[in-house]
Amino acid sequence: MRSITTLALAGAIVLAAASPALAGHRPLASLKVSVTVAGATKSAGLLCDRDGGDHPSPRTACRLLRAVKGDPARLRVKDPVCTREYRPHVVSVRGTWRGRPVSFTTTFANACLMKSAGGAVFTL
Repeated sequence: MRSITTLALAGAIVLAAASPALAGHRPLASLKVSVTVAGATKSAGLLCDRDGGDHPSPRTACRLLRAVKGDPARLRVKDPVCTREYRPHVVSVRGTWRGRPVSFTTTFANACLMKSAGGAVFTL
């Protein structure tokens, strides 16, 4: 009987220790970033505050978004020095940022302007 009690107590301790660790793996932001050019769309999932997903640069993208509190409309990575090429890039970011819904869509005249505005966030 004593061994069963000891085993049950050990199991409870293991579960209690694992619960916070499992909760810590859940990202505070989950976003889908899409870029459409000439009818072709590329999309990637971006997870932040446990940076990851299938986005090509999750750490850099999350760092940029943290600086603007998750609002893609406030991103300004650098001042653009771009040509006047016209090849529209439609960018969409949807999901949640720390419990708040994110819904952002805008069109840039070309890839250079898009990258200047959003940097790694918009670069898929």
